[in-house]
Amino acid sequence: MRLKLPNKSNAIPLILGSICALGNNPWALWYLSILSLILWFLLVIKNDIPKNIFKETFQFGFGYFAISLIWIVEPFFVEPWVHGWIAPIALIALPSFLALIWALFAFLGHYYLSSIGIVIGLSLAEYCRLYLLTGFPWATISYTLLDTKAEKWLSLLGPYGLSLFLLLTCFMIAVTLQIRTKINALLAICTTSALFFVPYFFENEPQKKLNVSVRLIQPNAVQEKKWSQEFAPVFFEQMIEMTAQQPKPDIVIWPETSLYLPYSSAFDELSKMRKASEESILIFGALQIDPTNFLKNSLIIENKNQETVFYDKAKLVPFGEYLPFINLKSYFKISEQSNLFGWGFKKGKGSKLLNLPNGLKFVPLICYEAIFSNFLKPSVTDADFILQITNDAWFGKSIGPQQHLAQLRIRAIEYGLPVIRVANTGISAIIDANGKVIDNLSINKSGYLDSFIPSRKHNTIYGLFGDLIFLSSVLLTMVIAFLNKKIINHRNIRIEN
Repeated sequence: MRLKLPNKSNAIPLILGSICALGNNPWALWYLSILSLILWFLLVIKNDIPKNIFKETFQFGFGYFAISLIWIVEPFFVEPWVHGWIAPIALIALPSFLALIWALFAFLGHYYLSSIGIVIGLSLAEYCRLYLLTGFPWATISYTLLDTKAEKWLSLLGPYGLSLFLLLTCFMIAVTLQIRTKINALLAICTTSALFFVPYFFENEPQKKLNVSVRLIQPNAVQEKKWSQEFAPVFFEQMIEMTAQQPKPDIVIWPETSLYLPYSSAFDELSKMRKASEESILIFGALQIDPTNFLKNSLIIENKNQETVFYDKAKLVPFGEYLPFINLKSYFKISEQSNLFGWGFKKGKGSKLLNLPNGLKFVPLICYEAIFSNFLKPSVTDADFILQITNDAWFGKSIGPQQHLAQLRIRAIEYGLPVIRVANTGISAIIDANGKVIDNLSINKSGYLDSFIPSRKHNTIYGLFGDLIFLSSVLLTMVIAFLNKKIINHRNIRIEN
């Protein structure tokens, strides 16, 4: 019996997908993403068979997500003797699931709308990642355009409209290389010019700084020691010392779950925090235990001039902060009392606008909430800034914190709002309304950063209308593609007759 060697062509989509991922941070090689997308479209246009479309899209998607989400193994190595065995499974399972979404939508798009249906299908797949199962819109394809002129389209089209634009541009270039007609060449030139050169004409609003000072506290509490009885008080005292430094800012911000005891039982710790902050507004993260023994992951505002304000995290991490499909708990005989041991976090009511005693308003985000572009929309119209507190210690020394920060920068561009990011192990940063990092504390460093809050821009089109523009664009593209397919089919029938 002769062994059958693997077909080398099967590896091409996988390699192209892996190269495409290099457009994401921290690599930011956006030109490789565009090149790989063009080459992949050339491949699928040539292999115009439904079965091949599904297979090659899956392979491309797996390569893209396997590289983009390489950090996914890090949380399982916090206690490797307990969870380490899950790491390789997670590295295969999650990219496979996301690639399957791409493949299914691309297959359906191609089936109903021919080749351009792949573009529409992939765009809708990216949008559906906001909602499918628990939602996981990490490494959206348009994020590869961050730090290019094309990023300005985010304020108009949002991440999914820009994904459609990017995919359509690469598709048109591939079609032009495959079918060299004047009309195809003209369309490719027009879409490429619009994507990269039209943003030069977008209005640039001058950026100013508000007369409000802020201090970002970064204790660098590694996850292995963050909750330990030995080290947690040490990290706390370091934050107290940094908070007490003179001159005092208007606002002091601690990261997510920086108070190592539940809020309701941390009497002495809270007293120290209030004394250290003095007249400054203190914003910090802490856990709360509600009357039903469920945990809440909260952002808390304390100041002498107002009552304590609480914001509870609404977008919880599946399997980390809650168990998906918990309604099936009776079937699996899961006790309600299990909630304090892994999946019992109770989610908040959703995005909200919080007021500070100094008159400023902000929209809070706790960690995972920042990756959902639509989560902010109900509250941002009247906000002065966005604030994210997070604990990226789970990422270890991987690329996760850089990608998490990049998504905050994209939120700033989308909504025309400055962003303050305070992370336990970094990267803590001040981001202006154009998505540029103007000051930061580097990763895995302990320290504090004093700065001023940048000013906001006018409300953006995306901030006002959200993903309606994307959905309208998809609908229009679908109608054009459907009519085009009908015309082509009609011509073919006439030729055969």
